[in-house]
Amino acid sequence: MERLMTGSGQHLEREGKMLHMMTRMLGEDGLYYVQPSRGKKPWLGADQTLPRANVHGQGRMLRAMIIWYQYTGNDQWKQHIDKMVDGMDRHLVVHKDDYAFVPTGGWIESNEYSRSSYTSRGWKTVEEPANEKKGEEGSLFNHQGHLPGALANWYMLTGNEQALRLSGRLVRFLTKPQFWADAQNGDYPGVVGAEHAHWRGHFHGHINALRAILEYAVATNDSRLKLFVRDGYEWSRQAGLARIGIMGDAQGCGLGRVIGLAVKLTDADVGDYWEDVDLYIRNQGTEAQLVPADIPHLQEMLAGDPDPAVPPDLVSYFDLRTKHPKGLPDGVKAKRVVGTDDNMLRASIGGYTMSYPPFKTGWALCCSPHGNMGLFYAWEAALRVTDGVARINLLLNRASPWLDVHSSLPYEGKVVLENKKAKEAFVRIPLWVDKGSVSCRIGSRNLQPTWFGSYLRFTGLEASDQVTIEFPIKERTETWTAPAQGQYLLPVKGGTRFTCRFRGNTLVELTPPVLPGSWLYQRRAKKYDAHTTPTTTVTRYVVTQSLKW
Repeated sequence: MERLMTGSGQHLEREGKMLHMMTRMLGEDGLYYVQPSRGKKPWLGADQTLPRANVHGQGRMLRAMIIWYQYTGNDQWKQHIDKMVDGMDRHLVVHKDDYAFVPTGGWIESNEYSRSSYTSRGWKTVEEPANEKKGEEGSLFNHQGHLPGALANWYMLTGNEQALRLSGRLVRFLTKPQFWADAQNGDYPGVVGAEHAHWRGHFHGHINALRAILEYAVATNDSRLKLFVRDGYEWSRQAGLARIGIMGDAQGCGLGRVIGLAVKLTDADVGDYWEDVDLYIRNQGTEAQLVPADIPHLQEMLAGDPDPAVPPDLVSYFDLRTKHPKGLPDGVKAKRVVGTDDNMLRASIGGYTMSYPPFKTGWALCCSPHGNMGLFYAWEAALRVTDGVARINLLLNRASPWLDVHSSLPYEGKVVLENKKAKEAFVRIPLWVDKGSVSCRIGSRNLQPTWFGSYLRFTGLEASDQVTIEFPIKERTETWTAPAQGQYLLPVKGGTRFTCRFRGNTLVELTPPVLPGSWLYQRRAKKYDAHTTPTTTVTRYVVTQSLKW
């Protein structure tokens, strides 16, 4: 069953409520303010008396309004965005020489997120940050790295020159050498890491900043900055089990963002990272999401005592018997979460993990939406159409107004395109497929494959044509050593050598488990060793718009 989703009808009715809810939090200066807690949230501290503009939140709000502007065409969004750009330029940032920065010292001291926020009193101090370990979560990039990318995107959509100027000034600050490489311990001998975006620290903060720098580089066609971002992305993939998307802090925040960065780099022709995106989304990109099958594991874990073999800092955020969540002020006690509350667990379905180890035992307001953004990035990038020419970059199920993709991977090496309006199609075949083994046909008519690099080309398509592509599914075993990352990611004492069994790009079996007690990837063999593609009946939404994100 198929349903057409457009920017009209009930979606536009909802937009009126959305517009009111979001814009009533915009101040006269255009910035997005969180209102005082009025004593309802004691864990925030007693000094939450001023409206505060979270710096990271300005970038999120700006991106949200940009999407709604494209989706609805409502000029009110443009007016709000232009006003926010002006407010950021005039109030939020400090201009110096040819760059601009956001201070990290505000008036609210109770926690790092509020302390790094702008208030109606302005900034408490406008001191320029001397290193990257400033701002929320101890990362200058997580604090303000979001901003220049959203500003650059707004310029590309509307030509707002003020947005481009401010984006450039922020990027010149974020690319200062002292913020990159390892300032204390140095880099590899003979390597100037600061010129190649080497880094150490907050994972998704750096991914945030790299994406923003890339978006400015695309807006200005700055090839040097594009290469800087490519180097930073490649560097980011050196830790953990990057092959399957476990890298950095293993949070939903980093996972969604790294998928977005890989897509953006590929779109900008800085490299071809479709194979990375395919591996990320088929593995950690879906495995880290809470699904109904996780509920029994969580119930069992929460009903018992904490596992003595698991270090205290790795205990689930659901079970607060051993510690309080980070960031609580002294004297403020957290409510104990009742592990038998099925409603709480079921309400979390679809969320992404926030806990540092990939245990799937904790969720947060940031990680769940950002992890799900990774699903959108991969979904949107899987199929692109321009002037009737379709480009299928990822062999994922996808419905569209132009053609539908029905993929049997990883169960069978078979992909079917149900054409509707496309005149031509390019289909990317994954790296692991032997090109000589690929066969294709339109209807019952066999075709000799025509290759353009890693893409198969089909021309002269008619409405209702059915294109079938087949190739053998190959299993392979790879071994990867994940070096020690510190107590919040992979084993702390030395590296661990993992054996990975793949069907295509889908990890079927991982040994040993990622961490003691983790069920991550431990259910896949039973599911994917079936060689017949399971089917189900669903309602598929066909989106008519292509949004520039």
